[in-house]
Amino acid sequence: MTAAPSASPATDAPPLAVRLTGILKRFPGVVANRDVNLSVRHASIHAIVGENGAGKSTLMKILYGMQKPDEGTIEIDGKPVSFRSPNDAIEAGIGMVHQHFMLADNLTVLENIILGYEPRKPFPLRFQIDVAAARERILELGERYGLQVDPDELVETLGVGERQRVEILKVLYRGATTLILDEPTAVLVPHEVDELFDNLGELEREGITIIFISHKLDEVLKVAEDITVIRAGTTVATRRPEEVTARQLAELMVGSELPTPETRESTVTDHVELAVDHLTCLDATGRPVLDDVSLSIRRGEIVGIAGVDGNGQTELIEAIMGMVPAASGTVALDGTDISSWPTRQRREAGIGYVPEDRHRHGLLLDAPLWENAMLGHQSTPPNASGPWLDKDGARDRTTHIVADYDVRTPSIDVTAGSLSGGNQQKLIIGREMEAKPTVLIAAHPTRGVDVGAQAAIWDQMRDARSAGLATLLVSADLEELIGLSDTLLVIYKGRIVAQLDPATATPEELGSHMTGAHR
Repeated sequence: MTAAPSASPATDAPPLAVRLTGILKRFPGVVANRDVNLSVRHASIHAIVGENGAGKSTLMKILYGMQKPDEGTIEIDGKPVSFRSPNDAIEAGIGMVHQHFMLADNLTVLENIILGYEPRKPFPLRFQIDVAAARERILELGERYGLQVDPDELVETLGVGERQRVEILKVLYRGATTLILDEPTAVLVPHEVDELFDNLGELEREGITIIFISHKLDEVLKVAEDITVIRAGTTVATRRPEEVTARQLAELMVGSELPTPETRESTVTDHVELAVDHLTCLDATGRPVLDDVSLSIRRGEIVGIAGVDGNGQTELIEAIMGMVPAASGTVALDGTDISSWPTRQRREAGIGYVPEDRHRHGLLLDAPLWENAMLGHQSTPPNASGPWLDKDGARDRTTHIVADYDVRTPSIDVTAGSLSGGNQQKLIIGREMEAKPTVLIAAHPTRGVDVGAQAAIWDQMRDARSAGLATLLVSADLEELIGLSDTLLVIYKGRIVAQLDPATATPEELGSHMTGAHR
């Protein structure tokens, strides 16, 4: 890290924790940031909101040393700095928790936290890691900030909320005093969000500065003290929560009112496209994680599944897709039993799939967009001609998906990993819809996307429903479930425990069934 000559303060006010001025960042074919200004006060929670692709992530990568700005200045505690790498940012007290966690599942919590920063025993044992000192430090940090974890637990056994705690502890262990959280609630269920906000409050009271990137406006208004809005790569406003509503923030972000998923005109027919009958799946110990589940989806119908994560939704989806074996029960597509079919055959027979984890099951992040747009459909026209790949046809199809589904990219040759989360999701939605499925399995289709991308995805799902598509929608967004679904089912401990009418169901009623309180 190199420091530029210090400028004389204009006032006696304490320096800001972070100040970015006139930040400009260009990439081939696109300007990601233009004249961005950001002022973050010490020991505060400062939210940054904006559409996917608005430039939030690029700005944070600049602050974290992952990108260098083409123009503009960065000041930390009133001192101009220039970061060559994340190591420089860490030395300056900047830590970042990415939306997609960077943990090694096969290592313990302690090993993940100290990786690359291993404490050494004193001479003459300086080549040995001081595990006892590391454990003591981790336990002390957990107690101090309300982030208690078991240092010896394998990460692969942890839930999402616990993994996030490990990520936060990892940056605190490295000495971070300013913490960047990129979409920290995108993968959390409601009670985990409440726990995270309690943790953030404790961090703030202990003097930690938090930059909170999110698209969930209600959460931002609840947790932040300052809110900066970025639109099309430029800062357009900074507001206090008491000065603005969620609707006004949405207008600043996208220039329109906050969209709603409301769907009330019925397009449901009597024709059953997908039938699940007495489906049961077991875990490695033989315990049922999906227990005697039956449901049907008719042409033109959206069946919503509500439930707290970990209650069998993932197993239901993966059993329908043929990704995990069922212990008993059947899956039928348009009256044909497909229970023994492999995943590829089910896909080719007309089942579209929007996966819960787009990075793990939906995309090849290092491959170009036109290759990603073929995934799951690479053996059918226009992606293939007979047994051969039709590259021109695949590129043509990708160009149409990019245009029709508003995937914001400079080229279909850039990698999927270079897109924002919302644009990655729109590419997946477009890929599946363009294949003209008769059934769509959609797991959290708007998770981690902003209000603009969310509205676009809702529109595509409504249009497909009107055209006769049968959809199974799994979501943690209760407004989305109530607004889009024709039929609402609640899953609890692997069983369907309730069927509700979306026209009369309330979030409170859904929550009661989801947690077992109704029983």
